Amino acid sequence: MGIRMADIRKVLHQWYKQSVRENLGDLAQLELALSLFDAQYTEEKLAGILFLQEILLPSGVITHERDIDRFAALFTSGSITDWNVCDWFCVKVLGPLIREAGPDCADRISKWRDADNLWQARASLVPFVKVAKECAYYPIIELSCGVLIRREERFAKTAVGWILREISKCDDAFVRRIIEENLKHFSAESLKNATSYFSRETRDHLKQKRAEEAGTVHGRPPGLHA
Repeated sequence: MGIRMADIRKVLHQWYKQSVRENLGDLAQLELALSLFDAQYTEEKLAGILFLQEILLPSGVITHERDIDRFAALFTSGSITDWNVCDWFCVKVLGPLIREAGPDCADRISKWRDADNLWQARASLVPFVKVAKECAYYPIIELSCGVLIRREERFAKTAVGWILREISKCDDAFVRRIIEENLKHFSAESLKNATSYFSRETRDHLKQKRAEEAGTVHGRPPGLHA
């Protein structure tokens, strides 16, 4: 407990070589990795993430057809309940799985956008940072952005800001259209993130336009709403 990710990785691989690799079959190893998410401490959950990412994914043990529903259950069961574990799981496991398995896997994960659970809904977008340059995924990303940006929770909106920021590196026109169509629903934080790579002039324009739209929605003069 209380150690860096690099140290968690070192301990995990040592434990795996000494006690797991020769004693458990593939599916039993998957069960073991998932059981770490049920532990109390974040470090144990991170060990589960690294187990999936660095051992089971490369060896072909994980299949999206079988395992996406099990991954969804990590959220609904309460095993993932904060942004730190959620985002590590998205970036280390779900993103690479989408990149490897393709559209069917991506579609199933993106449908989490409608989940009541905040972290599962956030996970409908964050993994796509791994495929942000692949425009084939933009239609489902757009659908998820439209749903999450309308939620009131901070971490729903910041998921939108994050994925749009990454996409803007290669397709700022797509990102600007999404922003302008949903501008009144953006928080200042999520808009700042989404427009990080825009010109200062464009950032200021969208910020002002958002303030005016928000002021109209809340019945205040546009210039009085930040």
